[in-house]
Amino acid sequence: MYLLSLDKIWWTWFKYALTVFGYERLQAPGFTLSMLPIFQKYYGNDNEKMVAALKRHAVFYNTNINVGGVVNGIVASMEVEKANGADISNDLIQNIKVGLMGPLAGIGDAITQATVPPIVLSIAIGLSANGSILGAVFAVVVLYVYAMLLTRFTFMQGYKSGQEAIHKLLGKQMAKIQDAMSVLGLTVVGAITASYVNFTITAQYTSKYSTINFQEVLDGIFPKLIPMCLVLLGFYLLKFKKFSAIKLIGVYLIISILLGLIGIV
Repeated sequence: MYLLSLDKIWWTWFKYALTVFGYERLQAPGFTLSMLPIFQKYYGNDNEKMVAALKRHAVFYNTNINVGGVVNGIVASMEVEKANGADISNDLIQNIKVGLMGPLAGIGDAITQATVPPIVLSIAIGLSANGSILGAVFAVVVLYVYAMLLTRFTFMQGYKSGQEAIHKLLGKQMAKIQDAMSVLGLTVVGAITASYVNFTITAQYTSKYSTINFQEVLDGIFPKLIPMCLVLLGFYLLKFKKFSAIKLIGVYLIISILLGLIGIV
């Protein structure tokens, strides 16, 4: 795969990562589109493999698009090797994405949102102190070029490191790597569940002698038990009952309203 093709993958990701958003997939359409040059090159005459490759990446994905370019690079190198016959499973590719997207999002957001923009904008404010448009032009150009170059750098580094790692580790080590990434991916999903899914029982049982807080009792037995059950229920409905994300949100909304009306939450 030549540099021009790699540039096309990077540029497509940079342009379209945040273009198409939805509850079910977030950045997945942009990620899938960025992989399209690889699929067209290797699966252009095989509709079955093309469909399978597109479906492989049409699942939820979300990270910082600049620093997260590392993931695109790694996955691009894996897709190339897979297309050339390497024994790389779909699960391994997906686990790489899930395992890395969270940590890179945290690092990337801290750099590209909380560090660089305030510095650039503070300079721009100074340039615009007398009503000059130079400050606005400076901010737009610098932030755009910075984001573009950072994304390209991380993508190319990810591709290079991913390609080297694949050649070194294919074989006996691959099973261990896949298991490790599966554990990492599940850990990330579990951490996201515990951090962002909330369900608190406000109902209490009050007697003449004491008051029982049901939420405190549950937390004493198994913290975040109900959020975990809700996530597992959502997974079951999405995967096995073919619910859409909108339909699932509607179901949870109705349940929440009913439980609120009867005073449980």
